[in-house]
Amino acid sequence: MKGPTVLDRSVEIVLAAGLVASGLLLLFGLAGGSDPALRLGTILLMLTPVARVVVVTVGMLARRDWAFGLISLWVLGVLATSMAVAFHF
Repeated sequence: MKGPTVLDRSVEIVLAAGLVASGLLLLFGLAGGSDPALRLGTILLMLTPVARVVVVTVGMLARRDWAFGLISLWVLGVLATSMAVAFHF
């Protein structure tokens, strides 16, 4: 059985880094009473899955897996549209 691919490892690294960074910011914000750190930690936690989709999209397009690459691009478009609506752009 094959082990994890480069894309699998890349997704794992992005998700772990986002979780650790946001967790540290949230802990710092709670311990130090810092509202900006709490906000940034929350935003980073919400953007971590978006970063995952970006990594998967790039990976699929690099593999020339056009079907999944286009689906991932569509998902990114949906995410971008929902963020634009949320921020009233």
